[in-house]
Amino acid sequence: MRAVLCAGLFSVFLLFGEQNATAVETDALVPYESELYPEDLLQRVREAAQTIPGELPQSINFVKFAESHRTYAAVIEGGSEDPFISARTAFQVVYPKGTIMLDSGMDEEVHRFYGFGRDEPYWQNVNDEIQAALRRAQLILITHEHGDHVAGVIRSDYRNELATKTILTKNQVRTLNLAPQLPEIMLTPERARDYIVVDYELLLPVAPGIVLIKASGHTHGHQMIYVRIQDDAEFLFIGDIGWTLDNITEQKLRPAATIARVREDPQALTHQIAWIKGVMDNDDVIVIPAHDDELLLGFAADGILGTSLE
Repeated sequence: MRAVLCAGLFSVFLLFGEQNATAVETDALVPYESELYPEDLLQRVREAAQTIPGELPQSINFVKFAESHRTYAAVIEGGSEDPFISARTAFQVVYPKGTIMLDSGMDEEVHRFYGFGRDEPYWQNVNDEIQAALRRAQLILITHEHGDHVAGVIRSDYRNELATKTILTKNQVRTLNLAPQLPEIMLTPERARDYIVVDYELLLPVAPGIVLIKASGHTHGHQMIYVRIQDDAEFLFIGDIGWTLDNITEQKLRPAATIARVREDPQALTHQIAWIKGVMDNDDVIVIPAHDDELLLGFAADGILGTSLE
């Protein structure tokens, strides 16, 4: 696979079967972190999704490899003390001739960081399946630089192999180098050069039907991933902008204590949540938070998402 990134308005051509990738970065222009998205953003995303020639994806799969147990009070402002299962997930976009992975799983040592001293469910066999799927994939995309999303391409036994087809943004690399969430996922500048490091202003098409959308706020390098499949269904993978879909439908952030602990930008998240709710309500875009266990299991039961990796 080869990625060719052009300055200004990026064009990225991903050709299944090739093994090398090159990237040319540009300096940041106008930051979008705490600004409202343009009114025509979805139209621009849809147009960008058509710029790379090739067949659209056929389907999308997801797997859950671990759980973290919280309460709704910890994940949404004004939430109850009822239990909330935070699913630890990875997703696979299936094309006629290959696959693209969205996020990369994590090993059990990193998983223990999220338990705050508690033993919580972790399925090594599922994470092994994710590692195998990462190796088969033509491209790997990362929503953001927290351990449960990125550790699988940093701490893998196959890191060198996976790095050559993993896109990281300049902001993700900066965080992983200067202020990683935990020491185990720190990237030195030398190791960062093994990955495809890109920089873009708002949108970046990366494959037929797939567009990255800059969404700093939860982390500095956070991004959403738009996917359009062959039956014209549109998906928006929002990473951790909301841990539950309720964050979007109720337009509520995480509680202040959680925002402070995670070091989020609440103004940026407020703008993003408002935009996501609009495209979900008005444009029938299927919104996928990474951690909403009940929602994801419901999508699987309805056949919207598959539950095994190819």
